[in-house]
Amino acid sequence: MENNRERAKALRKVQKLHFAMLDAAEFLDGHPDNASALRYHKRMQEQYDQAKKEYQKQFGPLTHGTESDTHWQWIDDPWPWEGEG
Repeated sequence: MENNRERAKALRKVQKLHFAMLDAAEFLDGHPDNASALRYHKRMQEQYDQAKKEYQKQFGPLTHGTESDTHWQWIDDPWPWEGEG
């Protein structure tokens, strides 16, 4: 049960950072020269990449593109509609 909580917490962190990165990108579409927004987007991108890497190291792939060459890991964990267990 604790592992499920940690997994949900790590996934939520990835989702929040992904949202922040996309939100900054949308802002930059209308303000492409805003230095502060560019720095913020870069910082969110770096944090997102790190959070995603940490999640995948501990819990497995987030997408099909992060699979192993020896095992199709995508099917190993519960599907989203199967709940947290």
